[in-house]
Amino acid sequence: MLVSVPATSANLGPGFDTLGLSINLRNEIVIKQSRFLSVSTKGEGASNPKIKRNSMFLNIFNEHYKRLSGGRYNTFRFEFTNRIPISRGLGSSSAVIVAALTASHIAAGVKYNKRKILNLALKYEPHPDNITPAVMGGFNVACLHEGRVYSKKHRLP
Repeated sequence: MLVSVPATSANLGPGFDTLGLSINLRNEIVIKQSRFLSVSTKGEGASNPKIKRNSMFLNIFNEHYKRLSGGRYNTFRFEFTNRIPISRGLGSSSAVIVAALTASHIAAGVKYNKRKILNLALKYEPHPDNITPAVMGGFNVACLHEGRVYSKKHRLP
């Protein structure tokens, strides 16, 4: 399976924590069943031991995969191609969160929709302007109300 998530830019204009935009720069993860856990990383962060292990992705993936699969345990090979610069304001953390949640559903064979992924991501990233464009793509206005994300995607002129 291939999971691809775009970079984002948030806190746009006067809409602090509400306006976000996806950018055509993507991280991709290829996931295959394997006899043992294997992780390879190319691109951004590949030489950083903390990033290279992709522990944030693996922790979120494992937490949700275990729950979604009913405790079934499979091992996977994860091949990361990171194109989103890390710690540069382009949503690399949001991309990791969205990729892990999406991949866990696909690997467990559980149907999902973007709205579900968006609201699950709140546990790890409480700012909807960062996660909404990573999930929905494009330009989005988003807000939190009673623990849920409400968003509307708009076309740019």
